[in-house]
Amino acid sequence: MEKQTQTNGILTKAENGAVLTAAEAEEFRAYKRKKRIAEVTGALARSEAGIGNGEDVQRVCERAVRLRQAAVRLPLTKLSMAAYYLKTSGVKLDCTVGGDGETLAKVKAYEAKLAVKRGAGEITVAVTPSFLDSCRYNEIRRELKKVRRAVGRATLKVRMEKTSSPTTVARVARLASDAGAAFFSVPYFPGCERIRVDMTNGCKLEVSGVNTAELLKSLIAAGVGRVVTERAWEIYSEWIREANEEPIASEVKPKTEEKPASAPTTVGKLLVTSKPDPETDYRCRLEGSDLKFL
Repeated sequence: MEKQTQTNGILTKAENGAVLTAAEAEEFRAYKRKKRIAEVTGALARSEAGIGNGEDVQRVCERAVRLRQAAVRLPLTKLSMAAYYLKTSGVKLDCTVGGDGETLAKVKAYEAKLAVKRGAGEITVAVTPSFLDSCRYNEIRRELKKVRRAVGRATLKVRMEKTSSPTTVARVARLASDAGAAFFSVPYFPGCERIRVDMTNGCKLEVSGVNTAELLKSLIAAGVGRVVTERAWEIYSEWIREANEEPIASEVKPKTEEKPASAPTTVGKLLVTSKPDPETDYRCRLEGSDLKFL
């Protein structure tokens, strides 16, 4: 029979059924909180901060450093300012070139070279939408290879501005992989994680437009290589609040008295208990008027 004693405050029953004192419960709670924060930090390390219209570059960069995000995505016009705030931080600069994609390949290549000179470690180039609409895949291939040569040792990321049919997305993913892109980026849509099966040569999937904690968590669990979000700080705050408020145990009222499970019975000259207890079980025999313990 289990014994429960109140040694330090109210007894607590943990998830696995173990009975803990108040001090042990607090230690377990701190362990779970530390584990949850480590999970949050690991997920955010695979995310990328996006800068929305009118957002302060300094604030976005400082938050990205605080959250240890992989990179900050921003246009060429804000690159120098962000480079100042991110220097020696380990957070990469991801520069978007070519606007929405409707520019010449040589313009995209020139912007990519300029961005690398200004400190960008990653270059995101948009596929030309009109090429997609008219199925001009050979021109897309030539364009991507030209930009690949321009970025040199920097990381190339190929982005689709809008979602198309699954066949088109899969084909562009293969083109990006063949061109040497490290990431193929698409806006979020249900089932987007399945694009990974069409990617080769170590190319990873990147999903943008992620604005909730649950969505970010599910995409990371599905094997998405990078997640772009403009709400990383809000997601982080939500997760930390959940970690601090998460109940890990339930209180158990202490027992002041214990009753044996059943009264002892005598069989012949041997006294036994019907349900042995590790702390109270004993065996003895009667010798004359004295009990001799075995």
